[in-house]
Amino acid sequence: GKHVFLEKPIALQKLLATVGRALRSGEQRIKPALVLATLGRAPMVAELKHRLDRVASLRSPLLLTSEPGSGAESCAKYVHHANSPWVAPENPALLAEAPLDLLDQAREGTLFLHEIGDLSRMEQKGLLLIVGKLEKYNTRLICASARPLPDLVAQGAFDVRLYSTIANVTVHIPSLREHREDIPDLANLFLLRSIEAKEISQRQFSVGALNALRNYDWPGNLSQLESV
Repeated sequence: GKHVFLEKPIALQKLLATVGRALRSGEQRIKPALVLATLGRAPMVAELKHRLDRVASLRSPLLLTSEPGSGAESCAKYVHHANSPWVAPENPALLAEAPLDLLDQAREGTLFLHEIGDLSRMEQKGLLLIVGKLEKYNTRLICASARPLPDLVAQGAFDVRLYSTIANVTVHIPSLREHREDIPDLANLFLLRSIEAKEISQRQFSVGALNALRNYDWPGNLSQLESV
């Protein structure tokens, strides 16, 4: 038989990787068309969809830049190929501790990283290792950042080689206040979801409430609107 030695420091990572694989195989597939419905219908959002459609067939790394809470994960899921692995680690430390485990889970699929501007030096090093092996594993890397990466590179806080590799194909996601005309529809969509999930009883927004929502600046964008 095959012996697997679990040394104490990496037991947790091995366990997480195994559990992740099990969860992934049973994960429901979300239809890409529904995923972007939560971003709105303004011309600016239509242009974003058009740009995402253009880069969807590429296998090179994709960088999504935006303000916090702008729906980067929805955009990443939109270009992700359905029926292939989707890996989005919550804990970035895995990049430093078990980068090849992550890559193995994402083989033939997509590896999505939430906020790469916050990565430590060791995590950046692990990501650089992953980038060099993407082709071999046939994996698409999609990174999101709400932080100004060129500034972090200039300050020496972000690896310049890593930045130049992942920023070749960059798509910017507009902030919510740039397409305010979508706010009433989105607010109604989020409200309807809460009612359907039985989180709240049947109700609707007054015209005054929708106007107030529309006139607010939403620094936390879609995530903040949904929370409110």
